[in-house]
Amino acid sequence: MSGNFTNFCCTDLATSENFSLVTSTWPTSVVVLTAIIMIAINLATIVGNALVTVALVKMNALKVIPANKDAIVSLAVADLFVGLLVMPCAIGSVVAGKWRFGRVWGKLTAFGNFLFCISSIMHLTLLSVDRYVAISRPLVYSSVVTKNRVRGACLLLWIYSTLWALPPLFGVVTYECFIPYIGKCFETEWPRGKGAVWFTASVVCCTYGAAVLVMCCVHFKIFNIVANQSRRISVELKKFRANNGLETRTNVASGRKGALTILIAIGTYVVCWSPFCLLLIVQTAHGKATGGPTVDITTMFIGFANSACNPLIYSIRYKSFRIAVKRMFARSNYYIKNLFWSGISNA
Repeated sequence: MSGNFTNFCCTDLATSENFSLVTSTWPTSVVVLTAIIMIAINLATIVGNALVTVALVKMNALKVIPANKDAIVSLAVADLFVGLLVMPCAIGSVVAGKWRFGRVWGKLTAFGNFLFCISSIMHLTLLSVDRYVAISRPLVYSSVVTKNRVRGACLLLWIYSTLWALPPLFGVVTYECFIPYIGKCFETEWPRGKGAVWFTASVVCCTYGAAVLVMCCVHFKIFNIVANQSRRISVELKKFRANNGLETRTNVASGRKGALTILIAIGTYVVCWSPFCLLLIVQTAHGKATGGPTVDITTMFIGFANSACNPLIYSIRYKSFRIAVKRMFARSNYYIKNLFWSGISNA
């Protein structure tokens, strides 16, 4: 195994070291525009997910977003690592027109690309199930969905994502066949009926496909429950006092808003990553050259944009989240001013 890994690690990257990305053939204006857009997305990813993490952990803003705090933090961490470790290398490759970060970092960033992107959709699936339990079993939710169970589920999702990120590291297929900006995928590495095809079909079906199927089924049940609850409340309003009815209706509306927010996050993920996943399916059937290198790299960059979307969704959907972020900046400004003036007075 070690001999195969050594040969794989040295040969595939050695042959692709001199490979120029398709961006080297693009007009300079297109490369500059692409780099500017990606830098903006990268900054939004880092800042947005850092704010989500701090707002939920440091400020304990559990009621800001009606979903499980630990699962959202774990999702934000996955997206944050995309912004910190994956996207900067992709931007550098676009500008340089080639991979210039070495063999070892090429493997690490490719592994991280797999791990963090798969982890994102797995955590969205977990949040969907969390909303289903909260709405369908509200009286037992706190006893069923405990902090330790959620943290254990998040750990299992990270392990599951890691298992799917490992096979290319050991030669089942090269990372270059999935991540176009680190090197060239040769047609000889993408034979029909071999390990590459089976791995590609498996990873798409068992991560993207399975997650989307579960989330669609769960949210179909959620909105059926919410619709039934709304009809039941309308009948009960005639029997109970107006204030009790209003409180019940408010709780249902809050549950509906939380479920709809997660659904928007899921829809955004599907929109961003579907082109890349569907392209992989087509290439599995018709060969890696299908679509061309420009389509390969464009669909992956569209997928990267998803990592910046969840904080924007929270900001648009929840005023309380915006208030929490403003308080964070206000506290930061207060501490900075105090340090500044204390520095002047000490001088």
